[in-house]
Amino acid sequence: MRISTEKVSSALTRRHFALWMTASGLSACGGGGGEGAPAPAPPPGPAPGPASLSLMAGGLGGIGFLGGKDTQARLPQEIIGLTFSTQGDMWFVGRGSDTQRIGHVSAQGTMTYGSAFTQHAISGVVDASGRYLVALFFGPVQVVCAWEGDTLQVVAGRSRAPGEPDVMQDGKGATAQICRFDSPVLGGDGLVYFLDRPFVAAHRTLRALAPDGTVTSLLAVPDGSRLLVSPTGAIRMFIDAQSRVEWAELANTAPGVYAWNVLPSSWPSGSAVPLAPVKGSADRYWGYDAAARTVAHYALDGTRQNARELPGELDVAAPNPATGHLALRIRRDLGAPNSWQYPAELYLLDPSQAPTAPLSAWVGLPDQLGHTDGVGDAARFDFTGGAHAISEGSGPLFVAVGAGTTYGGAAPPVRTVAPSGQVASTALPYRRTGLLAIAYGYLLTYDRSTNTVLRTPKNGSGTVWEPWVQSSVFAGYGGLQVLRPDTTGLLWFATRTLPAGGGGGSNPTGEGTSLIGTISATGKVQVLLGDPQQVYSAANYPPLAQRPWYLDITDIAFEGTASPVSWVLCNRTVLTSQGEFERYAPELVRLEGATRQAFALPGLDTQRRELMPYQQLCVLPSRLGQVFLSSPCGVYRWTMAKGLELVAGQADPTPAGVRLGSLPGSLNLVKFISPGPDANSLYVGSENSVLRLGLPG
Repeated sequence: MRISTEKVSSALTRRHFALWMTASGLSACGGGGGEGAPAPAPPPGPAPGPASLSLMAGGLGGIGFLGGKDTQARLPQEIIGLTFSTQGDMWFVGRGSDTQRIGHVSAQGTMTYGSAFTQHAISGVVDASGRYLVALFFGPVQVVCAWEGDTLQVVAGRSRAPGEPDVMQDGKGATAQICRFDSPVLGGDGLVYFLDRPFVAAHRTLRALAPDGTVTSLLAVPDGSRLLVSPTGAIRMFIDAQSRVEWAELANTAPGVYAWNVLPSSWPSGSAVPLAPVKGSADRYWGYDAAARTVAHYALDGTRQNARELPGELDVAAPNPATGHLALRIRRDLGAPNSWQYPAELYLLDPSQAPTAPLSAWVGLPDQLGHTDGVGDAARFDFTGGAHAISEGSGPLFVAVGAGTTYGGAAPPVRTVAPSGQVASTALPYRRTGLLAIAYGYLLTYDRSTNTVLRTPKNGSGTVWEPWVQSSVFAGYGGLQVLRPDTTGLLWFATRTLPAGGGGGSNPTGEGTSLIGTISATGKVQVLLGDPQQVYSAANYPPLAQRPWYLDITDIAFEGTASPVSWVLCNRTVLTSQGEFERYAPELVRLEGATRQAFALPGLDTQRRELMPYQQLCVLPSRLGQVFLSSPCGVYRWTMAKGLELVAGQADPTPAGVRLGSLPGSLNLVKFISPGPDANSLYVGSENSVLRLGLPG
């Protein structure tokens, strides 16, 4: 841990810090009573004991990387190379949030994930020895690797040197060269067959991969073809392109000589796509009709049986050769045009069941999205459009969300969550700005378009946001970033500019000011740190070594001890020599009297500007000296004695999923933290739910 301590030297700065510290009192991610009075203390909580995560309101479920059995597991945003072994184990590559992991589901339905890897995965298949093979993209060529232990080992292919031609080459292991590993299938003879094609080639080529890594080219294949196996394990080709619908089976007519034998068929053109053979059938295939959204058993003559309508669009499918089931992942419609839900579960279709039998969920748990009031798990939230929350003392938690994917028409109302778990909607629509605060007896938010702080009575009697304070001080790119009251009731604000672009982030460049100040109960705005006339842009944004620390503020919290302390979260921006975003260097700043101490925090290995390592601060009256911080998927505690400790969730910014019970448990994306329903807890927003985090002693 790096600790830098400095004394304030300039008289002007000393006066600003004196103003800051004179006003400091205890506040947290919210707080502040009416007209300057301190917020009422929360009720005494249970004595610190076994810490845990529990559900207060909402329904769990969603996408992520979380191992577990059946619905305890979470599936990622994208699945590649879904396939089964002959023993009934399922394998895939999961992709989401810049992360790729190998996923494995045992025949008993238990999900595990391997370590993350960075090379782009293209396809996957299980070979005759039971190894999961993954094709990784290396520029214009691909390398086939086997997942062994927790690492990928090269089986065949090699990366191309600069200037080396993009060609297919037969050989063993690294002497072979593979351009595409498309449509891989395991044949009954123990070889893996796949379709390959150099970038400039006129057609595709059928190639075979032996268990020892030997790659052999066999014969040409028409464009638009896909490979399947017959019920007996023979290799077949299906094509439905350019007015040509054809089934053919691979024949080895002489040593090293192969041909396609065309099969008699009347497969309907432009309708069903064959997925896999139906286990135990004479010659039938699972087929998917995208227009009708049905899965059925098709014979080669085009007749079909057991047609089943799906509740959405088919995403991926794979057959289980051990049981005959077909595993499906489905994109569910949400009602609005072009609106669908990320598929978060896998279903199993039993070939012997009637088409009217309900789909059987196997692994994963779908989002429980909605805007339903109620108690506990009867309530529903939708955090997909963003979520913000604020609480104070013994009062309720105010929750505001964006329209998300399930709410049409006007903005969703601000809702309250009582300590009992009762969720109720107010008559107040949420102005989506990313800010909520409680001060001077009002609920506050911010209108960026007019640079105005809005307010409404916090007792729920208001039905509209009333303009309260408008100031040019709030203007600039981003506008207000922080609104936090202290226990004297004084409201603090901070603006921040992030002018640097690049780094793969989605945020554009901008210009504005970086200021800290206060807003009195009468609406008087006073700037305490920073110069309102100093506009920062990518051209003049100071390098880190020369930058005033308050330019990088993300959040503020106050402790009202005998010697008041202020805590400031700074995600300090590190820029390249060209002024582009490189990374964040996060710090926790402690202000006491005229002394500032900066404590370095672990950062994230990412170049995404929108993904800050830490997002919120929270302090509690019952836990002086303990500062709680939220990260993308975790909640931390920081103390002078121990530094930063993970309390709940995970340090990895990759979404996992919520696992309740003893800590650290597991969390999906953390949307907010706020003082909890008792003195030893926090509210945590994750996976479209409000959770209670019982804190460790």
